[in-house]
Amino acid sequence: MGGRLLIANPLVLHSMSENLVELVRRTHADQAPAALALLQQRIAEHGEVNSDDLREAAELSGLPEAAVYGVASFYDDLRSPRGERHVRACGGTACFAATGGAHLDELADGLGVAPGERAASGKVSLTETMCLGFCHSAPAVLVGDTIDAGDGVVARVLAGGESPADEPDWRSTLDEPVLTKAGDWSGLKAALGSPSEAPSEALLETVEASTLRGRGGAAYPAGTKWRLARDASGERKFIVANGDEGDPGSYIDKYLMERNPALVLEGMALAGYAVGASHGFLLARSEYPLSKPALEAAAASARANGLLGENILDSGFSFDVTIIEGAGSYVVGEETALLACIEGLRGTVFARPPYPAQSGLFGMPTVVNNIETLANVPFIAARGPDAYAALSPGASNGSKLVCFNERFARPGVYEVRFGTSLRDLCEELAGGLRDGHTIKALQIGGPLGGILPASLLNTAFDFDALATVGCMLGHGSIVAFDESTNMRDVARHLLRFGAHESCGKCMPCRVGLKRGHEMFAGDVPVDRARLEVLLEALEIGSLCAHGGGMPAPIRSLIEHFPDELGLA
Repeated sequence: MGGRLLIANPLVLHSMSENLVELVRRTHADQAPAALALLQQRIAEHGEVNSDDLREAAELSGLPEAAVYGVASFYDDLRSPRGERHVRACGGTACFAATGGAHLDELADGLGVAPGERAASGKVSLTETMCLGFCHSAPAVLVGDTIDAGDGVVARVLAGGESPADEPDWRSTLDEPVLTKAGDWSGLKAALGSPSEAPSEALLETVEASTLRGRGGAAYPAGTKWRLARDASGERKFIVANGDEGDPGSYIDKYLMERNPALVLEGMALAGYAVGASHGFLLARSEYPLSKPALEAAAASARANGLLGENILDSGFSFDVTIIEGAGSYVVGEETALLACIEGLRGTVFARPPYPAQSGLFGMPTVVNNIETLANVPFIAARGPDAYAALSPGASNGSKLVCFNERFARPGVYEVRFGTSLRDLCEELAGGLRDGHTIKALQIGGPLGGILPASLLNTAFDFDALATVGCMLGHGSIVAFDESTNMRDVARHLLRFGAHESCGKCMPCRVGLKRGHEMFAGDVPVDRARLEVLLEALEIGSLCAHGGGMPAPIRSLIEHFPDELGLA
């Protein structure tokens, strides 16, 4: 080759990715086990993935060994070796707001092992994860299947005496709860018993009329997505519930899956009825060890009562679900990466079109909705679009779950009306900040959401109102930073998170977020002109919302806290 440096053609790499997906889709017809599931079994058995495991997974899944290595090297749960006692410390935004990251350093020093490593004795291992869903009681640490959190957690873990953390408050402020009321399958019963000549079409029209918008970040109309899948051609169609919540600071979907799993499963069944799907998949995060068991128990109960499975309620409609556990990846919350994960592949993003509603899971038309979106559907099916609109008069239709981080006096998950001001939510509902602290800034809707100063607390908690001030509603999380927080540290934290969680598929995100973190890593002034060019490259060139959305909070910090960022 004459010593020349060969650079892979991106078009060739894209073609290879497409060929790999097609290979998986062909083997699925024979029910070959997924490579990811095989590797998860092996690391649970002996604490690491070795070369023998890779060869075995390749043989059983029908994938090339190189592709299986790609899976093993992608997911956090598979990359770090596990000791007999595996400690996972949360490094998410709520835990950062609570300790500035000091708890991770204290654990590493006390355990005598660096994050991502296993002690030579094999007794203990430590890794950092980006959210354990206990943002109401930060900092949080997962040891085995036990999450301990709050004051004194580091001392308890170092002493080997961790105990389950307290659950957050969970209630509705509405006269008629929708999302915090236990699911009773009344929506599915109403849809299956509809007198309409085309009851599944009538259900879809009802969801369209409700203007239900996705609760996962993009706020895409659910009815529009369902219509695309219903009209698409395919031998089979699927419903996928995105339980890979992932946004540090948000724990809404976690508590829907664990406290109201029947409502989530009913929403999936209704989606299946509306689009003509007979099976659904729900991917729950491995960082939420209680979610999958709660969902599986609810699914078993539903099957026993004729609400899932064959010929539901003698209607002729059949629908069932498979619950899958993720393996540690934030970007798997993006819909194409989510589908790749369910197929057992490396959870990287794929270019669109085609959209999943046209060609999704195993190449079939697929509806992908997040957990809270689906949990809204039973009320709409049972009560109709007018009742749904009446929940939040003068604002977006429906209700919204909102959660607060540990800085607040009364953190928890609350069901609220759209249009409520951030001031009322933060000061009245959540009681303001604890220990006499004051709000300096809020991050709304996760790490891709903007950051608002306290001067904008009168902004309404609603899709359009938040968009006008550079924010998005997103999952509905509210993370407060108190007056002691240095906002340059916040920028550094967010860019570190973004760089760590990039799937690496596209260069602007893979390289750009790393360069952004490097710009803020020390105390050197940040060249504002260079930073603006970098942010624009991320917004324009990134393949998905991870790279494209990360500039939003940085732009908010530039606008509201320029002096603290050290811009030059």
